[in-house]
Amino acid sequence: MNLADFRNHLSPSDAAGDPAQEGDFGLGDKVARQPGTRLINSDGSFNVVRRGQSFFAPYKKLVEMDWPRFIIVTLLTYLLCNLAFAVGFYLIGPEELSGIEGWTPFDQFLGCFYFSVQTFTTVGYGTIAPSSVSANALAALLALFGWVALALVTGLFFARFSRPTRMIVFSDKAIVAPFRDGKHSLQFRIANKRDTSLINVQARVVMTWLEKTDAGLSRRFHPLQLERDFVALFPLNWTIVHPIGEDSPLHGWKREDYGSRYSEVLVSLDGYDQTFAQQVHLNNSYTYEEMEWNVRFEPMYQERERTTELLLDRISDTVPCEEE
Repeated sequence: MNLADFRNHLSPSDAAGDPAQEGDFGLGDKVARQPGTRLINSDGSFNVVRRGQSFFAPYKKLVEMDWPRFIIVTLLTYLLCNLAFAVGFYLIGPEELSGIEGWTPFDQFLGCFYFSVQTFTTVGYGTIAPSSVSANALAALLALFGWVALALVTGLFFARFSRPTRMIVFSDKAIVAPFRDGKHSLQFRIANKRDTSLINVQARVVMTWLEKTDAGLSRRFHPLQLERDFVALFPLNWTIVHPIGEDSPLHGWKREDYGSRYSEVLVSLDGYDQTFAQQVHLNNSYTYEEMEWNVRFEPMYQERERTTELLLDRISDTVPCEEE
Protein backbone atom coordinates (compact mmCIF):
# COMPACT_ATOMS: atom_id res chain seq x y z
CA MET A 1 0.00 0.00 0.00
CA ASN A 2 1.48 3.36 -1.00
CA LEU A 3 1.19 6.57 0.99
CA ALA A 4 -1.73 7.94 -1.01
CA ASP A 5 -3.75 4.75 -0.60
CA PHE A 6 -2.91 4.71 3.09
CA ARG A 7 -4.18 8.26 3.57
CA ASN A 8 -7.44 7.37 1.85
CA HIS A 9 -7.80 4.14 3.82
CA LEU A 10 -7.72 5.80 7.22
CA SER A 11 -10.78 7.49 8.58
CA PRO A 12 -10.70 10.79 10.47
CA SER A 13 -10.14 10.39 14.18
CA ASP A 14 -13.26 10.06 16.29
CA ALA A 15 -11.25 11.07 19.32
CA ALA A 16 -10.29 14.64 18.48
CA GLY A 17 -8.89 16.14 21.62
CA ASP A 18 -8.72 12.71 23.24
CA PRO A 19 -5.78 12.62 25.69
CA ALA A 20 -4.71 9.23 24.35
CA GLN A 21 -1.21 10.57 23.88
CA GLU A 22 -0.41 9.95 27.56
CA GLY A 23 1.52 6.80 26.68
CA ASP A 24 3.75 8.23 23.99
CA PHE A 25 7.03 7.93 26.00
CA GLY A 26 7.56 11.64 25.30
CA LEU A 27 7.74 11.18 21.53
CA GLY A 28 4.71 13.25 20.53
CA ASP A 29 2.12 12.60 17.82
CA LYS A 30 4.12 14.28 15.04
CA VAL A 31 6.96 11.75 15.04
CA ALA A 32 7.42 8.79 12.65
CA ARG A 33 4.39 9.61 10.51
CA GLN A 34 5.94 7.96 7.46
CA PRO A 35 4.18 4.57 7.14
CA GLY A 36 6.51 1.70 8.01
CA THR A 37 8.81 3.74 10.27
CA ARG A 38 9.26 2.10 13.65
CA LEU A 39 9.79 4.06 16.86
CA ILE A 40 12.01 1.64 18.80
CA ASN A 41 14.76 -0.44 17.19
CA SER A 42 15.31 -4.11 17.88
CA ASP A 43 18.16 -3.30 20.29
CA GLY A 44 15.89 -1.13 22.43
CA SER A 45 17.18 2.25 21.23
CA PHE A 46 14.86 4.93 19.90
CA ASN A 47 14.87 5.31 16.13
CA VAL A 48 16.19 8.88 16.31
CA VAL A 49 19.31 10.25 14.56
CA ARG A 50 20.72 13.52 15.90
CA ARG A 51 22.09 16.05 13.43
CA GLY A 52 23.45 19.57 13.60
CA GLN A 53 24.56 20.49 17.10
CA SER A 54 24.66 16.95 18.46
CA PHE A 55 27.53 16.48 20.92
CA PHE A 56 30.22 13.94 20.09
CA ALA A 57 31.03 11.91 23.20
CA PRO A 58 33.96 9.53 22.56
CA TYR A 59 33.70 8.00 26.05
CA LYS A 60 30.06 7.07 25.43
CA LYS A 61 30.93 5.65 22.01
CA LEU A 62 33.75 3.54 23.42
CA VAL A 63 31.62 2.23 26.27
CA GLU A 64 28.64 1.34 24.08
CA MET A 65 30.34 -0.08 20.97
CA ASP A 66 30.51 -3.86 20.56
CA TRP A 67 33.50 -5.78 21.94
CA PRO A 68 35.22 -6.64 18.61
CA ARG A 69 35.22 -2.98 17.52
CA PHE A 70 36.39 -1.86 20.96
CA ILE A 71 39.32 -4.30 20.94
CA ILE A 72 40.29 -3.22 17.40
CA VAL A 73 40.11 0.49 18.32
CA THR A 74 42.21 -0.13 21.46
CA LEU A 75 44.89 -2.07 19.57
CA LEU A 76 45.04 0.44 16.72
CA THR A 77 45.35 3.35 19.16
CA TYR A 78 48.11 1.51 21.02
CA LEU A 79 50.05 0.84 17.81
CA LEU A 80 49.59 4.35 16.40
CA CYS A 81 50.70 6.02 19.62
CA ASN A 82 53.86 3.92 19.81
CA LEU A 83 54.56 4.46 16.11
CA ALA A 84 54.27 8.22 16.64
CA PHE A 85 56.76 8.17 19.51
CA ALA A 86 59.03 5.80 17.55
CA VAL A 87 59.14 8.37 14.75
CA GLY A 88 59.99 11.01 17.35
CA PHE A 89 62.94 8.99 18.69
CA TYR A 90 64.11 8.24 15.14
CA LEU A 91 64.00 11.92 14.19
CA ILE A 92 65.99 12.85 17.30
CA GLY A 93 68.52 10.30 16.15
CA PRO A 94 68.87 6.57 16.73
CA GLU A 95 72.35 7.23 18.12
CA GLU A 96 70.67 8.99 21.06
CA LEU A 97 69.43 5.58 22.21
CA SER A 98 72.17 3.36 23.56
CA GLY A 99 71.93 -0.29 22.62
CA ILE A 100 71.04 0.07 18.94
CA GLU A 101 74.35 1.39 17.62
CA GLY A 102 75.49 -0.25 14.42
CA TRP A 103 72.05 -1.58 13.51
CA THR A 104 70.59 -1.11 10.05
CA PRO A 105 68.21 1.86 9.63
CA PHE A 106 65.18 -0.43 9.56
CA ASP A 107 66.35 -2.30 12.67
CA GLN A 108 67.04 1.04 14.38
CA PHE A 109 63.45 2.15 13.70
CA LEU A 110 62.21 -1.16 15.12
CA GLY A 111 64.44 -0.53 18.13
CA CYS A 112 62.86 2.90 18.58
CA PHE A 113 59.39 1.34 18.33
CA TYR A 114 60.10 -1.41 20.86
CA PHE A 115 61.73 1.10 23.22
CA SER A 116 58.54 3.17 22.96
CA VAL A 117 56.45 0.09 23.80
CA GLN A 118 58.66 -0.74 26.80
CA THR A 119 58.50 2.80 28.14
CA PHE A 120 54.77 3.14 27.39
CA THR A 121 54.01 0.00 29.40
CA THR A 122 56.70 0.68 32.08
CA VAL A 123 58.37 -2.67 31.29
CA GLY A 124 61.87 -1.27 30.71
CA TYR A 125 64.10 -4.27 29.97
CA GLY A 126 67.20 -2.07 30.09
CA THR A 127 68.79 -3.19 26.81
CA ILE A 128 67.89 0.16 25.18
CA ALA A 129 68.08 3.48 27.08
CA PRO A 130 68.06 7.20 26.19
CA SER A 131 71.51 8.80 26.29
CA SER A 132 70.77 12.48 25.57
CA VAL A 133 68.68 15.27 27.04
CA SER A 134 66.24 15.31 24.11
CA ALA A 135 65.79 11.55 24.13
CA ASN A 136 65.27 11.53 27.91
CA ALA A 137 62.73 14.36 27.63
CA LEU A 138 60.74 12.48 25.00
CA ALA A 139 60.94 9.29 27.10
CA ALA A 140 59.63 11.20 30.12
CA LEU A 141 56.71 12.51 28.06
CA LEU A 142 56.05 9.00 26.77
CA ALA A 143 56.02 7.57 30.32
CA LEU A 144 53.45 10.18 31.40
CA PHE A 145 51.36 9.48 28.30
CA GLY A 146 51.50 5.75 29.09
CA TRP A 147 50.19 6.28 32.63
CA VAL A 148 47.28 8.38 31.38
CA ALA A 149 46.47 5.91 28.60
CA LEU A 150 46.56 2.99 31.03
CA ALA A 151 44.20 4.79 33.39
CA LEU A 152 41.78 5.58 30.55
CA VAL A 153 41.76 2.04 29.15
CA THR A 154 41.34 0.56 32.64
CA GLY A 155 38.38 2.84 33.25
CA LEU A 156 36.83 1.91 29.90
CA PHE A 157 37.17 -1.81 30.56
CA PHE A 158 35.64 -1.42 34.02
CA ALA A 159 32.78 0.70 32.65
CA ARG A 160 32.05 -1.85 29.93
CA PHE A 161 32.00 -4.77 32.37
CA SER A 162 30.01 -2.97 35.06
CA ARG A 163 27.35 -1.21 33.01
CA PRO A 164 23.85 -2.75 32.84
CA THR A 165 23.41 -5.00 29.82
CA ARG A 166 20.34 -6.29 28.06
CA MET A 167 19.78 -9.19 30.42
CA ILE A 168 16.12 -9.71 29.53
CA VAL A 169 15.35 -11.66 26.38
CA PHE A 170 12.10 -11.04 24.50
CA SER A 171 10.14 -13.42 22.34
CA ASP A 172 10.69 -12.80 18.63
CA LYS A 173 6.97 -12.30 18.06
CA ALA A 174 4.01 -10.83 19.86
CA ILE A 175 0.88 -12.93 19.45
CA VAL A 176 -2.86 -12.32 19.36
CA ALA A 177 -4.51 -15.44 20.71
CA PRO A 178 -7.83 -16.58 22.20
CA PHE A 179 -8.19 -15.69 25.86
CA ARG A 180 -10.68 -16.34 28.62
CA ASP A 181 -14.44 -15.89 28.20
CA GLY A 182 -14.24 -15.87 24.42
CA LYS A 183 -11.99 -12.82 24.36
CA HIS A 184 -8.65 -12.39 22.67
CA SER A 185 -5.42 -11.04 24.08
CA LEU A 186 -2.16 -9.51 22.95
CA GLN A 187 0.80 -11.38 24.44
CA PHE A 188 4.57 -11.52 24.38
CA ARG A 189 7.05 -13.31 26.60
CA ILE A 190 10.20 -12.28 28.46
CA ALA A 191 12.80 -14.10 30.56
CA ASN A 192 15.98 -13.29 32.44
CA LYS A 193 18.81 -14.86 30.44
CA ARG A 194 21.40 -14.54 33.21
CA ASP A 195 21.68 -16.05 36.70
CA THR A 196 21.20 -12.66 38.34
CA SER A 197 18.59 -11.80 40.92
CA LEU A 198 16.20 -9.46 39.14
CA ILE A 199 13.34 -8.23 41.33
CA ASN A 200 10.48 -5.72 41.26
CA VAL A 201 10.04 -5.90 37.49
CA GLN A 202 7.38 -3.59 36.14
CA ALA A 203 6.06 -3.56 32.58
CA ARG A 204 4.44 -0.76 30.62
CA VAL A 205 2.96 -1.42 27.19
CA VAL A 206 1.68 1.17 24.73
CA MET A 207 0.05 0.65 21.34
CA THR A 208 0.81 3.27 18.72
CA TRP A 209 -0.61 3.59 15.23
CA LEU A 210 -1.10 6.13 12.44
CA GLU A 211 -4.44 7.84 12.12
CA LYS A 212 -5.84 10.41 9.75
CA THR A 213 -6.97 13.66 11.39
CA ASP A 214 -8.10 17.03 10.06
CA ALA A 215 -4.48 18.16 10.22
CA GLY A 216 -3.22 15.14 8.31
CA LEU A 217 -1.56 11.97 9.49
CA SER A 218 -1.05 11.81 13.22
CA ARG A 219 0.51 9.18 15.44
CA ARG A 220 -1.76 7.92 18.17
CA PHE A 221 -0.66 6.36 21.45
CA HIS A 222 -2.72 4.43 23.93
CA PRO A 223 -1.51 2.55 27.04
CA LEU A 224 -2.63 -1.06 27.24
CA GLN A 225 -4.06 -2.39 30.48
CA LEU A 226 -2.18 -5.55 31.44
CA GLU A 227 -3.46 -8.60 33.23
CA ARG A 228 -0.40 -8.19 35.47
CA ASP A 229 2.08 -5.34 35.16
CA PHE A 230 4.35 -6.14 38.12
CA VAL A 231 6.19 -9.17 39.49
CA ALA A 232 8.18 -9.00 42.73
CA LEU A 233 10.40 -11.94 41.77
CA PHE A 234 11.49 -12.95 38.26
CA PRO A 235 13.05 -16.44 38.41
CA LEU A 236 11.26 -17.90 35.36
CA ASN A 237 9.62 -16.49 32.25
CA TRP A 238 6.79 -13.96 32.26
CA THR A 239 4.07 -13.88 29.62
CA ILE A 240 2.78 -10.30 29.53
CA VAL A 241 -0.88 -10.27 28.57
CA HIS A 242 -3.22 -7.49 27.49
CA PRO A 243 -6.85 -8.75 27.43
CA ILE A 244 -8.65 -7.23 24.46
CA GLY A 245 -11.94 -6.36 26.08
CA GLU A 246 -14.48 -3.65 25.38
CA ASP A 247 -12.33 -1.08 27.17
CA SER A 248 -9.24 -1.92 25.09
CA PRO A 249 -8.19 0.42 22.26
CA LEU A 250 -7.74 -2.76 20.17
CA HIS A 251 -11.35 -3.84 20.63
CA GLY A 252 -12.89 -4.50 17.24
CA TRP A 253 -9.57 -4.54 15.41
CA LYS A 254 -9.21 -7.25 12.82
CA ARG A 255 -5.96 -8.78 11.68
CA GLU A 256 -5.66 -6.49 8.68
CA ASP A 257 -6.22 -3.41 10.87
CA TYR A 258 -2.87 -3.89 12.59
CA GLY A 259 -1.11 -3.67 9.23
CA SER A 260 -3.22 -0.99 7.58
CA ARG A 261 -2.69 1.31 10.57
CA TYR A 262 1.04 0.54 10.76
CA SER A 263 0.71 -0.31 14.43
CA GLU A 264 3.61 -0.90 16.82
CA VAL A 265 3.62 -2.26 20.36
CA LEU A 266 5.99 -0.27 22.56
CA VAL A 267 7.35 -2.02 25.66
CA SER A 268 9.13 -0.48 28.63
CA LEU A 269 10.51 -2.59 31.49
CA ASP A 270 11.99 -1.49 34.82
CA GLY A 271 13.56 -3.65 37.49
CA TYR A 272 16.25 -3.87 40.13
CA ASP A 273 19.31 -6.07 39.71
CA GLN A 274 20.40 -7.28 43.14
CA THR A 275 23.67 -8.72 41.83
CA PHE A 276 24.96 -5.35 40.58
CA ALA A 277 22.81 -3.27 42.99
CA GLN A 278 21.45 -1.04 40.24
CA GLN A 279 18.22 -0.14 38.54
CA VAL A 280 17.79 -1.48 35.01
CA HIS A 281 15.57 -0.19 32.22
CA LEU A 282 14.82 -1.79 28.85
CA ASN A 283 12.80 -0.84 25.79
CA ASN A 284 11.52 -3.05 23.00
CA SER A 285 8.82 -2.98 20.36
CA TYR A 286 6.86 -5.22 18.01
CA THR A 287 5.65 -3.93 14.67
CA TYR A 288 2.62 -5.38 12.91
CA GLU A 289 5.04 -7.48 10.85
CA GLU A 290 6.33 -9.08 14.06
CA MET A 291 2.96 -10.37 15.24
CA GLU A 292 1.24 -13.75 14.89
CA TRP A 293 -2.40 -14.70 15.22
CA ASN A 294 -4.16 -17.73 16.67
CA VAL A 295 -1.10 -19.31 18.24
CA ARG A 296 -0.09 -19.85 21.84
CA PHE A 297 3.27 -20.01 23.55
CA GLU A 298 4.62 -23.41 24.43
CA PRO A 299 5.89 -24.00 27.98
CA MET A 300 9.56 -23.11 28.32
CA TYR A 301 10.37 -24.68 31.68
CA GLN A 302 10.43 -28.26 32.88
CA GLU A 303 10.04 -29.73 36.35
CA ARG A 304 12.92 -31.90 37.51
CA GLU A 305 13.31 -33.93 40.67
CA ARG A 306 15.11 -31.25 42.64
CA THR A 307 15.02 -28.19 40.40
CA THR A 308 13.27 -26.43 37.51
CA GLU A 309 14.90 -26.02 34.12
CA LEU A 310 14.25 -22.80 32.20
CA LEU A 311 14.77 -23.43 28.47
CA LEU A 312 15.63 -20.02 27.05
CA ASP A 313 15.86 -21.26 23.48
CA ARG A 314 12.11 -21.95 23.59
CA ILE A 315 11.02 -18.42 24.45
CA SER A 316 9.61 -17.83 20.96
CA ASP A 317 8.16 -21.31 20.38
CA THR A 318 4.46 -21.29 19.53
CA VAL A 319 1.87 -23.81 18.41
CA PRO A 320 -1.38 -23.16 16.49
CA CYS A 321 -4.54 -22.99 18.52
CA GLU A 322 -8.18 -23.10 17.59
CA GLU A 323 -10.40 -20.07 17.79
CA GLU A 324 -12.74 -20.13 20.77
